Amino acid sequence: MFLSGLTREKQEVFLNLAYTMIYADGKLDAAEKKLFDTYKLEIGDADLDKAHKVDFAEGLAAFDDSSVKEKTGIFFELYAIALIDKSYPEEERVLVDIMQKRFGISNAKMQEMRDGLKALTEAYANLAKIVES
Repeated sequence: MFLSGLTREKQEVFLNLAYTMIYADGKLDAAEKKLFDTYKLEIGDADLDKAHKVDFAEGLAAFDDSSVKEKTGIFFELYAIALIDKSYPEEERVLVDIMQKRFGISNAKMQEMRDGLKALTEAYANLAKIVES
C-alpha cells in the first residue's frame, strides 16, 4: 500500500526486510506469501525468490532519512506481515520491537495499525462472501 513512492533502492531494502520478517519464525505461511505477492502491484518485480534475509536493524537504517509518513508506512507493511497469519511468535516480536524503537512508533499507533489491519482483512473476507454466494 505504501511502497510505490519509495526509491528503487528503498523498495529493494523493504523486500529484504519483508523476507526477513516472513522467515523470522522459519516458515512461510500462505497468508504471508499472499501479502508479499501483493507487493507486485506496487513493485513490479517483487519476487520472494529474489529476496533474502538481512540484518533487520541494518536494513531499517536505510530509512533513517525518510519522512515520518514513509517510516510509518514501512512499519505498517512489515507489522502486517507479522500479524497477517494470526500467529505472532517471539522471533517476529523481536523484529517489531527493533522497528518500533528505530522509527519511534508509539504503542497507541501500533494498536491503530492492528485495528486497521483487522478491519481491512474483515472487509476482504466480507467481499469474498458476497462474491461466493
